[in-house]
Amino acid sequence: MEPRVKRLFENIEKEMDEVPDAVVIANATDPHLDYTFFYVTRLEVGRFEGSVAVLYPDGELHVITSLLEAESASKGDFNLHVFKTIDELNEIVDDLLKNAKKIGINGDELTYKMYNFIKKHAIDNSELIDISKFIKLTRMVKDEAEIKTLRKACEIASEVAELMIDFIEPGMIEYKVAAEMSYEMQKRGAIGPSFETIMAFGKNSAEPHYSAGEAVLEKGQFVLMDFGAVYKRYCSDITRTYFCGPISDKQRKIYETVAEAQRLALDTIKVGVPCSEPHIVAAEYINSTEFKDLFTHGLGHGLGLAVHDGGGLNPRAEDIIMEDGMVFTVEPGIYIPGFGGVRIEDDIVVRKDGPELLTTARKDIIEL
Repeated sequence: MEPRVKRLFENIEKEMDEVPDAVVIANATDPHLDYTFFYVTRLEVGRFEGSVAVLYPDGELHVITSLLEAESASKGDFNLHVFKTIDELNEIVDDLLKNAKKIGINGDELTYKMYNFIKKHAIDNSELIDISKFIKLTRMVKDEAEIKTLRKACEIASEVAELMIDFIEPGMIEYKVAAEMSYEMQKRGAIGPSFETIMAFGKNSAEPHYSAGEAVLEKGQFVLMDFGAVYKRYCSDITRTYFCGPISDKQRKIYETVAEAQRLALDTIKVGVPCSEPHIVAAEYINSTEFKDLFTHGLGHGLGLAVHDGGGLNPRAEDIIMEDGMVFTVEPGIYIPGFGGVRIEDDIVVRKDGPELLTTARKDIIEL
């Protein structure tokens, strides 16, 4: 019995009168892979394009994959079915769904082709039910095995953030620094970056989703880096803002305001608090200063197998209550177009008495 499968069905049972007889998680081709496949199988190695997981209410898990992935799949703890031909694949899926009158699917991640594949193998008059909502709720609460892996992903990113303090200097180009960061993360065990690294010098730091470009670092500029490491499929996401000194009074004031907003937000995070509350606290503080309305995004997002792993800390999340094991980023920012911006981002685990901080890189004002 796979506990994660069991927990998914328990979440479904809380709201649905009739629980699906089976849930089918189907991968298409990269990059259209459903991370829920890796969540329930716990497989750390392999691509598993075209592979299928079938889940049952009693926690039983079946995985169907090609001969190409057989060796990687053999490391998992589930019922494994390996096919050599399309006919064999069809026979296996038909057999696993022969008694399923209601089939749960992850509509948020399912391609149209794989939807039709499932529909083709469903018995006559069976019903396909979108359970993506319950998948999100299940994956939002991490078990301790997931948190252990996330700690390592965050440790790698934190070490690289610290390393950049002595590495970055005037005259460097954004994209070259970003490349160095990816290299250093992989040296420390990362599969690669969690997402395209943001390395923003000067006024570019006012763009929250900027990509590393060709800007050359000059004295007096902001240096904003937003990046993360993937370790055993789990993602970290950290932002640090440094200064290619000397720092101006305005830059210092922006930084101190963001740092205080993050501190206040972190103080609100604990089991039982609505997920909207930390954002409201941070935004109200920033809006009480001269930087009113310059915090332009949600305070944070869920983190796990995906860098945006469901749920978040934003004004719309008042109906989601924090539970032990939820993992979020906490990233207030202030952005002034044409001048620059500051964002400070950490990854945390929600605990009973407050957040457990996973990222550890220094947050004091640093002049490079």
